[in-house]
Amino acid sequence: MITQWIGKFSTKQIIGFVIAVLVAIYIVWYVIEALDGFDPNFKPSTGTAGSNTTSEIKGELQIFDPSKKKAE
Repeated sequence: MITQWIGKFSTKQIIGFVIAVLVAIYIVWYVIEALDGFDPNFKPSTGTAGSNTTSEIKGELQIFDPSKKKAE
């Protein structure tokens, strides 16, 4: 039965089908390996009420101005 089904396809179609199956298997393997190290229960820390998680700029904000020459 399988021989009759495969016999209906040309050689190019069979080779294309085999390559497509191999590429699909490789993609699935790659995604599984990439996701292997991730923790599904990971929750980013929201910080505590007393912690200061915001970044602050200390001092005056300096913007680059190419027309000004460097003071030496």
